[in-house]
Amino acid sequence: MTHIWQWNGNGQAPGGLIEGIADFVRLKANYAPSHWVQPGQGDKWDQGYDVTAKFLDYCNGLRNGFVAELNKKMRTGYSAQYFVDLLGKTVDQLWVDYKARYGQ
Repeated sequence: MTHIWQWNGNGQAPGGLIEGIADFVRLKANYAPSHWVQPGQGDKWDQGYDVTAKFLDYCNGLRNGFVAELNKKMRTGYSAQYFVDLLGKTVDQLWVDYKARYGQ
């Protein structure tokens, strides 16, 4: 159902980000399965699904409403600059900070 309400940057957004946003909604709704990764796990921020959902949860903790604002920006396109616009850091720096936060 989440995919109905989310934007995909007119097909420009990474697929892992799209799936991660959907799973972020599952996470916030308490529908995350027990087999999902722990915070800080994963190989890259846009790996998708649970990995990206946990990363987006971290980002949302830095700025409440971040994921909703990111989704809104993705209505007409996608740029990694959106992370800088909303959080003041590149997505790669945010990933490094996220991994460090959880000792990964």
